[in-house]
Amino acid sequence: MRVNDIVSGTILLLLGAAVAAHALGFPAAHGQTIGPGVFPGSIGLGLVLAGALLMRSGWRQTPRAPAVEWDEGLRQPRFAANGALVIGTVIFYALAVERVGFFPSAFVMLAVLFLAFGVSRRWIAPLAAAVTFGLHFAFYSLLSVPLPWGWLERFAW
Repeated sequence: MRVNDIVSGTILLLLGAAVAAHALGFPAAHGQTIGPGVFPGSIGLGLVLAGALLMRSGWRQTPRAPAVEWDEGLRQPRFAANGALVIGTVIFYALAVERVGFFPSAFVMLAVLFLAFGVSRRWIAPLAAAVTFGLHFAFYSLLSVPLPWGWLERFAW
């Protein structure tokens, strides 16, 4: 599938504008000239600029190209099923993570995706566990983002 750069640029520009507009509503930090909205606002403006440049590039290269061109391979049912599976596992994670916890939710999500995408069965569990622990370390320890413990609350460190 190929999406025209004009369409991609428009989506990127609108996303950046929404992020920048939302960042304007962040409260000012007391006693500081740089508040919490500066970083997301800068990211939003960068996305607006990147979207505008992508639109311009697309207009120069192929102004009359179709918005989306479908490849033959994407019409195969397996690819559609895999796409639906990715969306389904993300929805599962979003619904389960608070109650079940990060470790079981992320492990199940990754294991299902690894199985669907053809990872060798003997590597699925170790890989899903390693990626889950790596993500937990990155978010919980390095970035200080608390992740829900859920069923494993009594084992929290």
